[in-house]
Amino acid sequence: MYRNMPKHKPERRAKPKDEDEDTSGATNAAYIFDIAGQASSAPGTGDGLLAAMGSNNSVQVYQATTLALEHRLEGHTDIVSGVKFAHTNPSMLYSSSLDGTIRCCDLRVSNKKPAQILKGYEGDQFFSLDVNCDDTVVCGGCQKRMPDTNVVFWDSRTGQIMHTYPDSHSDDITQVNFHPSIPHKLASGSTDGLISIFDVRQSDEDDAVENVLNTESSVSRIGWYGPNSDKLYCVTHVETLQLWDADEADQIGNFEDIKDYSGKELDHHAPVATIKHMKDKEVATETDDGTKKSSALGPDYLVDCYWDAQQQKLLLAGGLHSGRLNVYKVKRKKKTLKPLYSLGDGHLSTIRCLHWQDKTQSLVTGGEDGLLCLWKPGVDLEKETKDLSLTSQAMPGKASSSVRTRLRLHTKKPY
Repeated sequence: MYRNMPKHKPERRAKPKDEDEDTSGATNAAYIFDIAGQASSAPGTGDGLLAAMGSNNSVQVYQATTLALEHRLEGHTDIVSGVKFAHTNPSMLYSSSLDGTIRCCDLRVSNKKPAQILKGYEGDQFFSLDVNCDDTVVCGGCQKRMPDTNVVFWDSRTGQIMHTYPDSHSDDITQVNFHPSIPHKLASGSTDGLISIFDVRQSDEDDAVENVLNTESSVSRIGWYGPNSDKLYCVTHVETLQLWDADEADQIGNFEDIKDYSGKELDHHAPVATIKHMKDKEVATETDDGTKKSSALGPDYLVDCYWDAQQQKLLLAGGLHSGRLNVYKVKRKKKTLKPLYSLGDGHLSTIRCLHWQDKTQSLVTGGEDGLLCLWKPGVDLEKETKDLSLTSQAMPGKASSSVRTRLRLHTKKPY
């Protein structure tokens, strides 16, 4: 559906007055580490909300379809490591931090003081976070410390620790990910190379472990996918993609040398001005219909995967350090990646995270440039056709005409 999207020339928003700028013209921006979205819209939130966490220890909440800033949440005293909305009560937003706390804020309350602060055991620093699908259990994965590296579970209603699993991992727990429809099933991933699958109803760790998957590499991202969410993808820190059958503990796909997946041209969705950011990585050519195509080397790094439930496809996103994002369809049976499209003229440097919004078929990305970009189906401004195009959307406020949209998270000390 994305193959023939018309070209769109977005705008740039005006720079906020409180945004620091050095003599080179580069803004003093913090990284955007991760993005989370509401599973369902809370009353009064329109099409839902997004939360983005940055390296300045704060979380900011936006309208999902316009990126209008709704809330700014502060209080953590160290790096924010995870952010998640509750499912049955999507007004509740959880955030974890290396300061050893998980804070839960009710976005309906004007003062934004935390409704709940969860703590682990002395020395626990939380590296990852998730909430199960019925909101009864909160899970935090810890940074390595001697002698244990804890996976901690709380009863969300009482705020009390239910139990911990200290022995399944021996290094930083980078991911904890509950199954989207089975509330007691959790997968955890670690830099020790293991993915552990638990039945969290069991307080004894040995009884809780259902399967252990050995990736033989440091785990960066994991996620459930498939029509029944019975499979797991794993993106590693050495830029490889693995696919696993979670029930059988069998590896069903292994994609190495991702940088070599550039045999086909990628549809290039950006103004021509983007080419100046590509350096020696891409050369653009013009087709007969006036659109741009780019013959790219493979991506410099992998960002994440996402499951398109409407199209029943697993997609992989890989980035170039120039700020471009290439998207591939994962074809497991053919053991290959099919290039789909390339997104540019938004980010200026490495993209750190993404969030797929299945309802609107839109993608939100965040990066080391402090920018938050929304790519969604739109209308060609010049031809006024009804074809799909990927466009960037600006934050609210005055905007000046320019070649591309910049979406910056800004606080008193701006991202």
